[in-house]
Amino acid sequence: MDNKHLSALLTLLRDENPEVASLTMEHFLTLGKAVDRTIAEYQESHDPRLRRRMHQLSNIISRRQARERFIEALNLGKLSLWEGVVQIHSLYEPVPPRRELEHRVDELAASLGTGDTVTHQIADLMREAEFTVPAEEILDVDLFLVHRVLDTRYGHAALLCVLAKRLAARTDWKATVCLHQGRFCLIDKHHVLLDPSAGWRFSKQGEKDPIHPCSRKDVLLAILAQLFMVALVDGQLKDLHHFGTLLTGIGGHNLDALPYPLGSTS
Repeated sequence: MDNKHLSALLTLLRDENPEVASLTMEHFLTLGKAVDRTIAEYQESHDPRLRRRMHQLSNIISRRQARERFIEALNLGKLSLWEGVVQIHSLYEPVPPRRELEHRVDELAASLGTGDTVTHQIADLMREAEFTVPAEEILDVDLFLVHRVLDTRYGHAALLCVLAKRLAARTDWKATVCLHQGRFCLIDKHHVLLDPSAGWRFSKQGEKDPIHPCSRKDVLLAILAQLFMVALVDGQLKDLHHFGTLLTGIGGHNLDALPYPLGSTS
């Protein structure tokens, strides 16, 4: 990028019209490493408007890079369920420091200790903490973001299953997230099924009962797909773009794979 080109872009970036600035930022984002050098040079500019828009550019790039790291880690199987739901929340909005989040969870799990734990104890803990799946099928972003679920105690069954596993992390209780009759549940090594949608009811399952184990990727994709649906119903184009980018990126595609207005008009 020569000096004349850069000077023209910087002038447009200072424009009072936010639409002009937005289009200019989109162009900047196509310029690769030149963007990093430009941000480094002008992010402390004496021009407040230019400085503000350079910081906006920097935030956009940071968020894009965070999405790329999430996609790579998930596709390589390097992301735990708990880390996945925490990252999904932090990619959407700022969350409290990780230390604070983990402290809240450990406080809830304190009654379990570290010894032998059975499924009914997990059920009792989740009931006592009042973690609940809404009785009606609703699309609400609060049900899929882990920090908000810790605040409200309402969450989607998939997310509550992940939370239950995290609460039991220091014990010897092991369970797999699964689908049973179309609902996300947990099933332990003794074939005891724990159903958050039924008030954390637990029941012994036969070996031939229709249980479909879910991989970590299955669970996280389900949560992302629900968040995409929330954005679609609410008409939030920014959120549609964000979750659409995550979903298509995980599948090895880009937004062109989606219908208009996110993908191609053809």
